[in-house]
Amino acid sequence: MFKKSVVLLTLLLASAVGCQFFSQYQYQQQAAQLLAQLNQQHSWSYKQTITHKDWLSRQEQWQIEGNLADLGLEPYPFSVVLQHKVRFWPLWLSGEWQVDASQGDYQHWLRDFQLSKIPHLGQWQANILTQSLKQTLSIDDFEHTYPQLKLHFKSLQLSATSDLNFSAGTAEVLWQGMLLDDNSQNGDHIHLGQVKAEEHFSQRQGWTLVENAKWSIDELKLQLEQGETELDLKKLAVTNQFSEQQQRAYMSVNSSLEQFSFKEAQQRFKLNDLILTSKVGGVPMQSLVALANANQQQGSEQNLDGLVQHAVSEGLEWQLDQLALKVNSNFQNLALVGDIHLSGTAKLLPFELTAVNSPLQLLRYLDLNVALDTNDTLFNYSPLSSYIMALRTAGYVINQNGRDQSKLIFNDSEFTMNNLPVN
Repeated sequence: MFKKSVVLLTLLLASAVGCQFFSQYQYQQQAAQLLAQLNQQHSWSYKQTITHKDWLSRQEQWQIEGNLADLGLEPYPFSVVLQHKVRFWPLWLSGEWQVDASQGDYQHWLRDFQLSKIPHLGQWQANILTQSLKQTLSIDDFEHTYPQLKLHFKSLQLSATSDLNFSAGTAEVLWQGMLLDDNSQNGDHIHLGQVKAEEHFSQRQGWTLVENAKWSIDELKLQLEQGETELDLKKLAVTNQFSEQQQRAYMSVNSSLEQFSFKEAQQRFKLNDLILTSKVGGVPMQSLVALANANQQQGSEQNLDGLVQHAVSEGLEWQLDQLALKVNSNFQNLALVGDIHLSGTAKLLPFELTAVNSPLQLLRYLDLNVALDTNDTLFNYSPLSSYIMALRTAGYVINQNGRDQSKLIFNDSEFTMNNLPVN
């Protein structure tokens, strides 16, 4: 019995040691592969230096050098050093990292923005057995008072769950918002409420496809010029869904907005209860793939034009299931009070890029079918009120039960409203 226990213990210990060794080997392979890919695919430089290593852990420095011009910003060379600690367990790994404030340009950036620090921590966990990876970056609350402004940055967390190759998974953002107040006590401020975002992604032939995404803003308030200009937004939510039907690509877009108001001097624009449900697409999937690959490889302008031409060779479709909103505005050129409902379809027919020299010329290839339904007092305070009355008299707009309704058809051979030709 004792011998069997020793043998079993020896086997378990050997297995644990083997799995531990495999975890280290797997990490080394993945890190080397990631480093090679980053240096190959990006113009920035990435270097890894091991500063300490033992059986259970290792400490590294990752140095990143580049230029902000590559992000479309003002040219500015920079260098950032990350301190990274990795822990090894049988078939499981974890790590955490932070930006080193004593090396690179990080401390210089903090001084430029008059900040002492930005509390942050990056963490990750990898399971070799299930081939899963979890990553998070947390930035804690911090405040700073500038000569004229006071900043309160609330906590931000970025997280992602994927396979080890990051080829499919979910990415999320949760930001509690920020406050930016004017210290001169004139009431100017920017207050941003909670922001959420989530997307599901996958790799398709070398490029990343966001299959569906949703994001929301709980509240945004802005006040400038001692209250002469004000903006207030509440509960904005947007959802996108990618789909492929008969080898064509489509994107569904659903949005909702509880309230949006804008004030400038004595003029106000207010929008409530907005709902948008629509779908756009019809591009051949292979054309979309080719365009995505060309953008990654930064191909020639002539080659891109050819790919765009192929993408529009079968036209584009837009289906508006619903656009509903309530509006109250006393802006001189946009005086509206009431509700609006729109639905319909639009199609951009196949066309040759060389035949179009201005956006207006695209009207020749537009096929539009739209239904409009509003309350009949919508334009009562607008300079357009007399024009709406003329449309009712001519039969282009049907007025009944307190509603104005019209159906517009526009294409290369027909332009009608309520089946009456428009001259």
